[in-house]
Amino acid sequence: MRIALLSHQWPGIRMGGIGTAVRQCAAALAGAGHDVHVFTLGIPHELRGLTPPGVHLHEVADLAARLRDGTLSPPLAATINAGGEGVYRLAVGWLLCAAVLDAHREKPFDVVEGPEVEALGLPLMLNGEFDAPVVTGLHCCSAIAHAANDAEAAEGRELIAALEFAAIHLADGVCAPTRAVVTETQRFMAMREAVSIVPHAYSCPASSFTPPPADGPMLFVGRIERLKGVERIAEALNLFLPRHPKAVFRFIGPDTASGPDGASMGDHVRKLLLPEISGRVEFTGEIAHGQIERELRACSFCIQPSIAENFSMTCCEAMAAGRTVIVGSGTGSVEVIGNAGLAIDPRSSGDLAAAMERLWMDRALLVELSRQAYDRIRAEFSPGRMAEQRFAFYEGVIARFQRERTQRLRTLPVGIAGAILPSLAALTGALAGVHQPTHTPGARLLRIMGTHGRGRPVNVVLYGAGKHSARLLAERHLWESRGHRVVGLIDDHPRFAEGGAYLDLPVWSPAAMERRVTDGNQTPAVVLSTDTYQDQFWGQTARLREAGVAVFRLY
Repeated sequence: MRIALLSHQWPGIRMGGIGTAVRQCAAALAGAGHDVHVFTLGIPHELRGLTPPGVHLHEVADLAARLRDGTLSPPLAATINAGGEGVYRLAVGWLLCAAVLDAHREKPFDVVEGPEVEALGLPLMLNGEFDAPVVTGLHCCSAIAHAANDAEAAEGRELIAALEFAAIHLADGVCAPTRAVVTETQRFMAMREAVSIVPHAYSCPASSFTPPPADGPMLFVGRIERLKGVERIAEALNLFLPRHPKAVFRFIGPDTASGPDGASMGDHVRKLLLPEISGRVEFTGEIAHGQIERELRACSFCIQPSIAENFSMTCCEAMAAGRTVIVGSGTGSVEVIGNAGLAIDPRSSGDLAAAMERLWMDRALLVELSRQAYDRIRAEFSPGRMAEQRFAFYEGVIARFQRERTQRLRTLPVGIAGAILPSLAALTGALAGVHQPTHTPGARLLRIMGTHGRGRPVNVVLYGAGKHSARLLAERHLWESRGHRVVGLIDDHPRFAEGGAYLDLPVWSPAAMERRVTDGNQTPAVVLSTDTYQDQFWGQTARLREAGVAVFRLY
């Protein structure tokens, strides 16, 4: 079978389960003899080696890269942002789907699958000429994440949710790795058809089981956000750590703006901790995948009490290392861990502390559950077994496939059309040259540059080498036409520890930028290019600000 998989993530670039799940799925299907193609955005050279054997990787340039390469006109690139972040994400989906269409013309695909997150497969579903079924795989839609994080309304959020719901509603087939994520998604939208449960595959390293070390650290691995249950972890640590002076805990992963009033969740968690235990709770930030594997082997057990979860790849990684996990009941993690871990009420810090106590004090139970976790991930989610299930699902979708999709458009819920209309109006106005948007990221940056430069051209550095900066740089002609320049980026991801480049711009780590200032190098103003990590980045620029470097918030 010839299969196309869409993904906006890839392992090693940023922490995210979708990229890992797609890579594991592609590897399993290719290992079963299928012709598998993954379509994703540009991947750093050093990470291309993670492509599984037999998988064809198609890298697609995003809007900023196309603008840099001269294949997209600057006004059109900037106009996309007039429709808001949802339209920008839809544009990325169009670019990926255009690459699928090109490959399909050379040799047809039997089936295409994309995640509901970012609605990547939606352009193919709206193409009346595309003659292959398009499947949507449920992961954890944006509506679930925003509700669990108690996030305030923000630009494009309603449109993003509507596009993702449309990608579910219009799909030729829908699958999910766990029943829990189906139930959670149904809280926000009614499903047009039944969802097939097809767990993700997970390929484990060839290593023998090693019992967890005595008094090893306890780990959380993932984004520091409310959705992942980190507040309950802090409260449970206040109960548990004072009774066990040898115990230590590590939070591994990036901060998020899911704290109270949209502030740093990492700072909020630190404030929740009792002063007498704070020295035994470490926040490592985002670290390289190889380092995470070493941390897992060295730990006693993991704690992942998410409020909502589909199919936790972190649980899989822990189980593959022979480590048991405490998970939140009622989530997909329970279906992953089975009887090889402990499930607790994710909203009860008391229940979590009791489970931590049980594993810490009962060495025999800890070793037994760890061994069961090691065996379960290799037996239940082996690539060969999961490839058979996914192939059977695809066969059923292909057998039922009806090329005529336009009838489904008439059944879209009214709310989806209502969310799309404002962005469509703004986008049309910008294309007509009537409406000059002032709310886009580029327009905000231009105002900052104008104020800072007092009428003279200025150079700035963006803090963040990811999708937020990529969206921002799609509007670069707004400021470059006035002589302003973005001359580099700052990013704390491990892959930039020794420098590097993103969209042909040099990238410095925060420490490297601080050294430049200390050494007396002239440093341009810094603009925080993200709304998601704005408070975190503001805190990480404290030394730059103290040294006299101008730092601006974009949002």
